[in-house]
Amino acid sequence: MTSYGNYPEQPGQGQQPGYGQQPGYGQPPGYGQPPGYGQPPGYGQPPGYGQQPGYGQPQYGHGSGPPPQRPAGVTAAAVLGFILGAFAVIGAIFSFVGSSAFVGVDDGGTGLAGAVSGIFIVFAVIALAIAVMMIWGSVLAVTGRSRVLLIVGAAILTAFGLIGFFSSVGEAGTNAGGVIFQLVGLVMSILILVLLSLGPAAQYFAAQRARRGR
Repeated sequence: MTSYGNYPEQPGQGQQPGYGQQPGYGQPPGYGQPPGYGQPPGYGQPPGYGQQPGYGQPQYGHGSGPPPQRPAGVTAAAVLGFILGAFAVIGAIFSFVGSSAFVGVDDGGTGLAGAVSGIFIVFAVIALAIAVMMIWGSVLAVTGRSRVLLIVGAAILTAFGLIGFFSSVGEAGTNAGGVIFQLVGLVMSILILVLLSLGPAAQYFAAQRARRGR
């Protein structure tokens, strides 16, 4: 006889089958936690979304990234260019003064004074053009814009320096001070060519062109 206060436990009376967990049914996949419901595949961090290729480190171009550091050789070449440009300005001034000294000189109708004055004028114009090339080329080089103009000016000065030096050495009674001055100018122009042709200078100007998108 079954007591009134304690009925026999029916199967599933404490926990009905299928409500918490149906017999033989187990736990349906995805009922407690569907696959990927807590964190869908790729939802927390999609592939490539945290850091896309090239996004963490910006590409080098159009002004992105820090500017490259100017090599010491480029700075030294620009300084030498300024010095040679100043010498060229002084030479142009002396040439103009020398030309004016022959203006109105009585040469007995030979025209020699006018020819000498014209030669001084030509030298003055050449010296002034070289001065502009060296000074402006140094500005372009030290700012990382271009090294071409400074190289061209240094090459012209090297050619003139070689011609003047060997001409002075071959002449009798040549002033030693003038030869030394020409030699110093020649060495400085050659140094500019060498410094601007080295690998660090080439990489620096290539990086600057890349930043400007050229």
